[in-house]
Parts: sequence; C-alpha cells; structure tokens
Amino acid sequence: MPAHEHEVAQTVSGAALNRAVRESQLELSAGIHRLLGVLVIGGCLYTCYFASELILPILLAAFFSLLLGPLMKRLASGWLPRWIAALLLIAISMATLAGIGNALYAPAAEWIGRAPQVVRNVTPKLKSLMRPIAEANKMGESLSQITGDTKSGNQQVVVQTVNRASLLATTPRVLASALAVVLLTYFFLLYGDNLLRRTLMMRPTWQQKRVTVDIVRSIQNDLSRYFMTVCSTSILLGGATSILLWALQVETPLLWGALAALLNLTPYVGPLLMAALLAMVGLSQFPTLGAAVLPAAGYLGLHLLESQFATPLALGRTINLNPLAIILWLMIWGWMWGILGLLLAVPMLVCLKIICSRVEGLHSWAIMLEK
Repeated sequence: MPAHEHEVAQTVSGAALNRAVRESQLELSAGIHRLLGVLVIGGCLYTCYFASELILPILLAAFFSLLLGPLMKRLASGWLPRWIAALLLIAISMATLAGIGNALYAPAAEWIGRAPQVVRNVTPKLKSLMRPIAEANKMGESLSQITGDTKSGNQQVVVQTVNRASLLATTPRVLASALAVVLLTYFFLLYGDNLLRRTLMMRPTWQQKRVTVDIVRSIQNDLSRYFMTVCSTSILLGGATSILLWALQVETPLLWGALAALLNLTPYVGPLLMAALLAMVGLSQFPTLGAAVLPAAGYLGLHLLESQFATPLALGRTINLNPLAIILWLMIWGWMWGILGLLLAVPMLVCLKIICSRVEGLHSWAIMLEK
C-alpha cells in the first residue's frame, strides 16, 4: 500500500475512533444527567413528604394570594393603600368562609351523628343488590372446599375509637397552621410584587430575566383564571345540585350542594366520592331502588355538563392537561399530603406545565402533559 493511502486510512480510522469516543461520552453524560434528575426528583418528593407541615401553609398561602391577586390589583390601583386592601380582602374571605361554615355546621353535625344509623339502614339494601355477587362467592368457596382449600374467609373488623387526647393535642397545631396561612397570604399580597422585582435583580442576563418574568406572569394569569373559573363552575354546580336534591325531597340539600362544590375542586376523585355519598343518602331515605339512585344519577348528569361543556368553554385551551397525568398526579400528592394534596395537585401541575413550556430543554415534558 502506498504511503499516502496508508496515511489516509489512518486518518479515517482515527476520525471514526474519535467520533465513537465522543458518542460514548455523550451517552455517558446523558445517562449521568438522567440519574441526577431521578435523584433530584426523589429528594424533592422526600422533602415534601417529611416537611409537609412547613411546605403546605406556604403553598396554600401562595395559591390564595394568586386567587385574590386580581382583586388586590384593582383595589390597590385606586386610592386605597396596599396594606388596607390586603387586610380587607382577607377579612372578607374569612368572614365568607366563617358564614358558610356556620350555616352548614348544624346539618353536617346532624348527619355525622346519624352516620351509624344510616349505615345500618343501607346495609340490607346493599346486601340485596350484591346478592348475585355473594352467591358467586359462595359457589367459589364451595369449589375451594371441594378442591381442598381450607383457608377461612372470615375477617375480623376492628373499630377504632377517636382518642380525645390526641384530638386535643392536634388542635393547637391545626390552629397554628391556619394562622400561618392567613399571615402568609397577607404578606404575599402585600410584598409579592417587591419579591418578584428583587428576584429579577438576581438573574444575571436579560434573557433569563425575561424568561423569569414570562413564567411568573403566566403562572399568575393562568392560575388566577383557573381558580376563578373552577370556583365559579363549582359554585354553579353546587347550586344546581341543591336545587335538584330539593326537587327530589332529599334532606338538607344545601349541605350536599356545598359538599358537591367543594369536592368538584378535585377532578375525577371528588365527583366519584360525591356520587357515592348521594347514593348512600338515596338508599337511606327512599324505599325503592329507582328513587334511591336518582340523586346520584342527577348529580352525575350535572357534573357531566359542567366538566364537558361549561369549564372547557370558560378555560379554553390555555390549561389543557392530560387526564392520565392528572390522575397520576392526584395519586402522588393525595398519598403524600392527603386531602390538601388532592386540592393542590392540579394547580401544581398547571405550574409545572407552564415552567416546562417556557424553559429550554423541558418542552417535551410540557407536550407529554398536554391532552
């Protein structure tokens, strides 16, 4: 082989070797980045789980301030000082919640006291409805006995009573958390804009400042719109549910309407729970099966109209989330934070989608979260 051909062959083989080394380095770097991402996500979830008493009041206050933000801007843009506007909004909100709680306390306490009797009345009806399944289970047990399976199907039910000492011990912590939420909401309303301006001063480049402003403004606008829309449609759904139950002569229709409005804030899980509760109420109050299922069926019809027509028309496509992502997100935060996690899950998912859609390198995650 001539010398120049030998040199060309060595050059080609060297370039191929360098390209293979670079590809292996890129693959190794990508693997390390994925591993670091998994570790960071795991660390964040671990922190959120064990520091929930610290994180939850901050998140609740932040979302309340976003909900009250548009009203705060209108009041503060006039002659009213910001601290008076913030104080007035919090006072009106607390008075409204206290009035609703006072109006619903008596019927709620009555239903809670009647819960054991309702369960005793509903149990025979449920047994009659589940009789075909019970007969199938009996056939399965007889077959298992014939085949030699001697496992006992008896289960022991343990009823745990509420410990008053533990209840009294947790009451001050709940009150302290509620007070922390109120104070943090006030200071978020009062100093939120100053905090944003000082955060922008910490960003080194103009591009990073612009992206930060875009993310914060989008979160404020989209979440405020989401909260106002969902709260409005939930109130309308609660009112329609109350009217429906009043027409069906269900006891305490205002209580169930308020509960329907509250549970509607949690997609999928809340409406299913509300339908189950109304089915129990119908079975406990009406003698026939047809009349018993009317409250739950009517509520599901109203919820279908609200979720498929009213809310999508009001929100448009600005907040377009994948139902599977919503369910998985609800499972994660419901397991970690309970009821509050279910209420905060969708707003947090909206924030995550907005951040992913505006940060370079995370656009694929935003596409995955879309419907």
